This record gives sequence, structure tokens and C-alpha cells, in this order.
Amino acid sequence: MRSVAEILGVCQRNNQRDEITSALIFHDGEAAQMIEGKRVDVDRLLARVARDPRHRNLRVLQDRPVLKRQTANPVRLSALSPDQAQTLLQGRRLSHLSADGLQRLLMCDHLTLAA
Repeated sequence: MRSVAEILGVCQRNNQRDEITSALIFHDGEAAQMIEGKRVDVDRLLARVARDPRHRNLRVLQDRPVLKRQTANPVRLSALSPDQAQTLLQGRRLSHLSADGLQRLLMCDHLTLAA
């Protein structure tokens, strides 16, 4: 089984190759990700993820064209500290947030950047 660092390394290389940018956050056993790129590249990535048995309960909350990307990073990884989780989530799980709420959370500059 690959480590998270190895998986993220592969993701970063693939995203750079496909000109995809993304922001990813983990908290309390859940993950949320925002993916941006050309339609064909995003569709190909989502098909790969859907076939990967490591991913479960995949939900697309919003699928729309954007005029300007929100992030320039191939993979921006964040994690919530317990204090941040209390302040930002107020007892809610990531899966309970709206698409707009998740986008605001993923773009927060003061989140703990995961190592």
C-alpha cells in the first residue's frame, strides 16, 4: 500500500501534466477537494478516481465553468487543527457543508498546510 506522500506525489505530477489545479482538505475521516481544469481533463480525472477502490462515497457538489481559477497549485493540501475545526466547522462535518461553504474553507489562507 502506498503512503499518502507517495499518492500526493503522483497526483501532483498528473495534475501538472493535465494542467489541473486542486485544493484538498482532510478532517475527521472525511476529505473534500476542489478541482479545476479543462473539461476533458477534469472528466478523465473523475473517471480515474471513481474506478479507484480507495475512494468511496464520491459526490460532485458543483460542476460549472469558471472564469478564473481559485488556486494555482497542482495539489494544495490542508488539514484542520482542533481549534480551526471548532471555529470554522462549529461541530459540522465536511460532508454537511454546502459547495460554497467548502470552497470558502478550501481557499482559507490561514488553514494548517499539511506536511
